Amino acid sequence: MFAPLKTWRRWHRKINVNQKRHAVASALAASAVAPLVVARGHHVDHIPELPLVVDSLNVDSTKALLGALENVGVSDDLRRVRTSKSTRRGFNKMRYSRFTSARGPLVVYGDENPNLRRTARNLPGIDVCNVHRLNLLQLAPGGHLGRFVIFTKDAFNHLNKVFGTYREKGIEKNGY
Repeated sequence: MFAPLKTWRRWHRKINVNQKRHAVASALAASAVAPLVVARGHHVDHIPELPLVVDSLNVDSTKALLGALENVGVSDDLRRVRTSKSTRRGFNKMRYSRFTSARGPLVVYGDENPNLRRTARNLPGIDVCNVHRLNLLQLAPGGHLGRFVIFTKDAFNHLNKVFGTYREKGIEKNGY
């Protein structure tokens, strides 16, 4: 192979655990600020307040989940994602995935909604994440804060146990 990759190339960077936790916590806080969410491109005009907390999204089918999300007022953002599908320019359409599309809402669920991951996997633009495994790449894709996040009620109640509050330390993050 001509000009192989060098062995001393640094593929991974070490980042302090506390810095990563601060970044996830600030990305979560930015998802509750409406101007940041709108500046990122989400349509949240018909949403009563941010962050959006829904009682339960534990339904049996994708059609029922889509209906539940439209009842909450997310249909404008889902329409934006569906219409944003476009083809990559140049040779990259042969190398990587051919199409690009916008990111839609991130649904954060807890342990009481086991069907949500299966029912949401075929909806374009919707990402699903467990509250115990929140990821900075999902909360701020492209390094831009302010993603539209939909919490289920049990996931929203678990946030204090995961990250802690001003008065008490988090249980899962070992003293964070």
